[in-house]
Amino acid sequence: MVFISSSLKNGEREVYVLGGEGSHHMLMEIHDEPTALRETLNGAATSCRKIASELTEKGLGLVYFSGSGTSYHAALASHYLTSSLSNTPTNSLPASEFDSWVRATPSSRSALIIISQSGESVDALSAVEAAKRKGIRSVAITNSPRSQLAETSDFAILTRAGAENAVTATKTFLSCLAAAYLLSFELAEASASLAIAREELSALRQELEDCHRIVQETIIACEDAAKRLANRFERCSLFFLLGKGASYATALEGALKLKESCNVMAEGFAAREFLHGPMQLVDESTPVITIYMKSDYESLKPLMDSFRRLGTPIVRVSEPDIPGNRQEHLGVAGGLSEPLSPLAFIVPIQLFAYYSAISRGLDPDKPTKLTKVVR
Repeated sequence: MVFISSSLKNGEREVYVLGGEGSHHMLMEIHDEPTALRETLNGAATSCRKIASELTEKGLGLVYFSGSGTSYHAALASHYLTSSLSNTPTNSLPASEFDSWVRATPSSRSALIIISQSGESVDALSAVEAAKRKGIRSVAITNSPRSQLAETSDFAILTRAGAENAVTATKTFLSCLAAAYLLSFELAEASASLAIAREELSALRQELEDCHRIVQETIIACEDAAKRLANRFERCSLFFLLGKGASYATALEGALKLKESCNVMAEGFAAREFLHGPMQLVDESTPVITIYMKSDYESLKPLMDSFRRLGTPIVRVSEPDIPGNRQEHLGVAGGLSEPLSPLAFIVPIQLFAYYSAISRGLDPDKPTKLTKVVR
């Protein structure tokens, strides 16, 4: 059992979790992410290569990435990487909308990459059924080898995250994302439609191979700050998360973690889109979490200056050598290029969501209205 006690120090509440770090599955599963990544990448390499060879044998058409909730955010990030690597046309859709939006029968060379950690989501299964009716080949990425999704899809890639007991998905998100990234590399190379130099592709492959180390360093770098900021913002009920490019997918996933574990309103936005209406909602009580790499800083600085003038608390999720000294910081270890950045940049937000749930007296493993598998 977990007992939570708190005390005030310098006007802020400090929270102590008695029973150690193993008290909640969510925290243990975040700390297990480096191992899950390493084992997934090692275990999925051969199947990704074989599947890419078969899909591209007669030419590759439009590639759809799909999933629901966390899995859709992995699909969106994978869509971004694939479009960065190759000239193959790509699209991403929520699984529940796949049949509605893909109306015309596409080329039989098209493929659906469907992501579901459980492999039992009714929306993912429905998307595969729709793909079959339209002559679209399907590739399942799942953590469950005996799932319906693995059995009904044309191909299956299995992640090696191990059992995930918390309803709030953390390590399965990273594992599915890594497997999808690996498949994207193989598809780009096998289809001979590279949009980047082979040297750059090799460098990105090496980054993916090293991502488990970068995630481990990120956990170490940001955990104390995540605890502190969770205590600072424990009374806030509205959060905004902003990112551009690959960080847009990170913003969406981070907002979902806060909704699930903390029972707060949190919304992710493409950073500049925030100016088109939502800006009206910010004030001194609405923290904004900005997710960016060094290459994004100059384009986002005017937006952050606007927040500062409004007295809005800003939390930046970035590498340590990026400007922003007047903002709170959740540090990310360096070493990943922008298209791969969601692998590490989501980790500080996962930890912040976990400790925010604890600071509010909630059980982050068991959101009261959610289940692990949506049927």
